[in-house]
Amino acid sequence: MLKEPTVTNDAPAAPSAASSVNKATLLIVFLTVFIDLLGFGIVLPLLPRYAAWFNASKMQLGLLMASFSAMQFLFAPMWGSLSDRIGRRPILMLGLSGSALSYALFGFVSSQGRDFMWLGLGALPWLFVTRIGAGIAGATISTAQAVIADSTAAENRGKGMALIGAAFGIGFTFGPLIGAACVSDDASVALTDSQLAMVKAWDETDLVPLSPARFMEELSSVASDDAASSKPIDNANQEAINLLLTPPLPRAEVKRKLLQPPSGLPGYVASALSAMALLLAALKLQESRRPTEQAQKSSHRAFRPGEVWRHLSTPGLSIILFAVFITTFGFAQFESTLSLLTREFGYSSRWNFLLYAYVGLVLSIGQGVLVRRLLPRFGERRMALIGVTLMTAGFVLIGLTGLRVLPPQSLWFILPIVVIGFSAVTPSLQSLLSQAASSDEQGSVLGTGQSLSSLARILGPSLGIQLLGVSTSMPYFLGACLILSGGALVMRLPKRP
Repeated sequence: MLKEPTVTNDAPAAPSAASSVNKATLLIVFLTVFIDLLGFGIVLPLLPRYAAWFNASKMQLGLLMASFSAMQFLFAPMWGSLSDRIGRRPILMLGLSGSALSYALFGFVSSQGRDFMWLGLGALPWLFVTRIGAGIAGATISTAQAVIADSTAAENRGKGMALIGAAFGIGFTFGPLIGAACVSDDASVALTDSQLAMVKAWDETDLVPLSPARFMEELSSVASDDAASSKPIDNANQEAINLLLTPPLPRAEVKRKLLQPPSGLPGYVASALSAMALLLAALKLQESRRPTEQAQKSSHRAFRPGEVWRHLSTPGLSIILFAVFITTFGFAQFESTLSLLTREFGYSSRWNFLLYAYVGLVLSIGQGVLVRRLLPRFGERRMALIGVTLMTAGFVLIGLTGLRVLPPQSLWFILPIVVIGFSAVTPSLQSLLSQAASSDEQGSVLGTGQSLSSLARILGPSLGIQLLGVSTSMPYFLGACLILSGGALVMRLPKRP
């Protein structure tokens, strides 16, 4: 049975191991999530570059990126309910095992050529398999949130939830930096099959320098049944070719660079990090919950519409869940279009990596330092409203930057406003959500929240990328409206006494 978020939180009647779990357990959870999210931060910024090398279309890239969140949407409730039934520790360890395996497969597949075939599938389908696997394994984040819910009192719940955000922020700070160190800085040129065949036919001893203009002329002149090759070279490819051939390189060197598969090292490093997190959890993580007989009898199917609908139909709880979805939807438009926006501003791949690392650093400071200290003082409701205000103002400023009302360099000063705002909103809503659930349904309710966040991250990028094609400001102005809508829902929540 669910309880309202305003009810005072007494000790749960059901047997629990929370009293025996101390700060050391929270530290282990933080380190486990941080190490695992390092791998996520390594792989995510590389997907567009790898997709370009494997000649994935924009739709295929969108589906590849959405597949991770789609699996979280489907499997987060299952992992949450299953952790209520058998305990948190085995579910976390199972997820880490899946992450290690998926990232290792990603490293292997990404290092193969375009002609790679294995078990009847080519390289691009195998990339989908690796992202689907990583998404299923990564859906256990709600279980880590449940460990924190088990281990903290109500007044410290938001402070504990901020640990997950801090782990994500630090992981997403160092992950892109590690990924950047594992790959070359060569531009990724998306060649069609016929263009690739042309490059393969070049003489490997040809040392005549090849200029960008000459190479683009040759690519445009390739006759093929592939409809894409008859279209003009897009701006992204023109920019990549200019970066690759400035100054001009010998044709043989260009052939070597274009035919060399991406490095598999980032995937292998991410896999090793997840394996380290698994070892840490196996050796140090204590079980934070002893399931009750009622929880042990509960079912644990994957995505359960009936259970999600029951949560969404519960007064008080539904407001929090809708606020989670709307605010995440607005933020998802921002995070999915940021690299495209910086490309409009002329950022190189290396500077784009540094920008992602900067965002992660601000996020880790925001949730790990500022929010953890301020949330107990202000309370979840007020902290969420502060975050909504900051995010709305930040999105409006980014929209003005997209319109060139503000200079592109101002992005470095605006991003902290948005990210710190999101740092305040997320743990506040997660804490309110946790307080609204009974002890036997912590995992399932948080799993529903995770599913709605994943659904927002499936839909947000699709809409944001389309709107960016219309105007470089539209995704951010719409994001500001969405965040304001989420703030209006939060204002409907009663104040805590």
